[in-house]
Amino acid sequence: MKFLKYFLVSLSLSIAAAANGAPFPDRPIRLIVPFTAGGNVDNSARTIGQGLSEQIGQAVIIENRPGANTVIGAEYVARSNADGYTLLLGGPESIAINPHVYKKLNYDPLKDFTAVGLVGTFPFALVVNPKLPAKNLKEFVALAKSSPGKMNYSSWGIGSTSQITFEKFNQVAGIQMVHVPFQGAAPAITAIAADEVQAMMVPLSVAIPQAAGGKVKILGITTSQRFASAPEIPTFQEQGYAVVMNGWHLIVAPKKTNAVVLQTLNQSLNKALETQATRDGLMRIGIDPTPSSISQANKLMQSESERWGKTAKDAGIAIEKAE
Repeated sequence: MKFLKYFLVSLSLSIAAAANGAPFPDRPIRLIVPFTAGGNVDNSARTIGQGLSEQIGQAVIIENRPGANTVIGAEYVARSNADGYTLLLGGPESIAINPHVYKKLNYDPLKDFTAVGLVGTFPFALVVNPKLPAKNLKEFVALAKSSPGKMNYSSWGIGSTSQITFEKFNQVAGIQMVHVPFQGAAPAITAIAADEVQAMMVPLSVAIPQAAGGKVKILGITTSQRFASAPEIPTFQEQGYAVVMNGWHLIVAPKKTNAVVLQTLNQSLNKALETQATRDGLMRIGIDPTPSSISQANKLMQSESERWGKTAKDAGIAIEKAE
């Protein structure tokens, strides 16, 4: 009976593959990155794209389509042919945040996408100007409470993970810091170094070189445990503030993509994540490689949408339209 069941499943997959013509993939795959070139997300895409290309036997072309808090790139993939040749490197903004902050959005991540698999996770770090008189989170919170509404924090845009992670901290710590959005992470963190803004949440991989150069000071990270590559930095949780907000990157495809194609992509992605070159490349940019099944990645999309969405709604974050 088990053999018969296995045979029928294999037969159905073979028929589906045959119906689609040539074996997948028979041409290059495009991986859409909804951020500008050179940043954390783009570097992640190029690292995993190289590894995926080696496993799948076709070029993986990285195409940057930034803008509107990832809406432009995400919407483009949602409207693409569901053939496995156009994929999105998704993250909290495109998958879990945008549906909760935009009053009108022309795509629905949970209805228009299906997961290929998870790439990896990374922590955010709270950075402040080195001259700020606070050596830890407790002292920082005391400082903020002594001047309610007078201290500011920067981010790379309204509805960004940077803003929403900080808003989670505001909620947990009971402080009121004013949001100052910038057009990108570079000017936002430069404002910290120039002492124009008091604090910011950034990926740990961005914070470490800035701290090493004396431009910022790191007070804590948002993972549940200390990060392996920076064990000296304490977590928010161990300092008494229950803020666990990991960033993550995963690859998604248009919803109706064939199951055989998705399995091929998922297996190739996981094999890439197991190679030393890909693992080392991701770890160098502060991302913990995390192989997954399609089902596990889809469940993460659902749970993270609920988690990030609740924080955004509680903070009253709303954007009229994508620009």
